[in-house]
Amino acid sequence: MFSYYGNHGLGDSSRIPIANHNVLYQIDLSSYIEDKRGNTYNIDNFVVTDDFVYGTLEGLPEEGKTAYFVFDLKLSRIENFENETAFNAYLISKGLNKNVKYQDFSYYYDQYWSGWRFFLLP
Repeated sequence: MFSYYGNHGLGDSSRIPIANHNVLYQIDLSSYIEDKRGNTYNIDNFVVTDDFVYGTLEGLPEEGKTAYFVFDLKLSRIENFENETAFNAYLISKGLNKNVKYQDFSYYYDQYWSGWRFFLLP
């Protein structure tokens, strides 16, 4: 099945290439990221910078908690945090802005595939 947010062909998945051969994926409106070992992490809202992707993991509704992640693009390594205090301390240690608005996958998808790249889509 073809969809507008398809994998630029047939299917219902989409991707956003980011630094060092890393990719953000989305399938059936569920976004995820994969580290160099092949572990996948379902992500919710996030920020993409030159060296990091960070934000919230898809929460577990039964627990009512929010989990956080920081993906180091140079090392292809993901750090998980179960509380906001540890997450903010890590952001500060890496010089990242903790007071930024997190966006969803579709925001970054539109940012990446707009303009001249749009004409490369089949």
